Amino acid sequence: MAEEATDKMAAMTVVDDSADGAGINKRTVKRDALRANEHAMQKLWEEEGVFEANPDPSKESFMVTFPYPYSNGHLHIGHAFSLTKAVFRAQYERHLGKNVLFPFAFHCTGMPIQAA
Repeated sequence: MAEEATDKMAAMTVVDDSADGAGINKRTVKRDALRANEHAMQKLWEEEGVFEANPDPSKESFMVTFPYPYSNGHLHIGHAFSLTKAVFRAQYERHLGKNVLFPFAFHCTGMPIQAA
């Protein structure tokens, strides 16, 4: 499905969509291609149930949270370092056989981060 969307993006042609027909409006071509790819991937995720989980109630549960980086500063290596630790821990606990929940962009209180 992803290859199909990529092929469609590569095959897209720029058409004259200007109001007066005097020229080609190229401003939205890239955006439209990206949106088409996004919709194709979302459809694939929905069909495959990528974000669905069937936790086993007999297993221990584990949850790790990582807040979305605030938009009041520039991203730096510290953001990646912190996120990597959280991803590692979630994967480690999953390999131990636990039901792992890793909601991204939620504060430890469970409230969504406004910048996300």
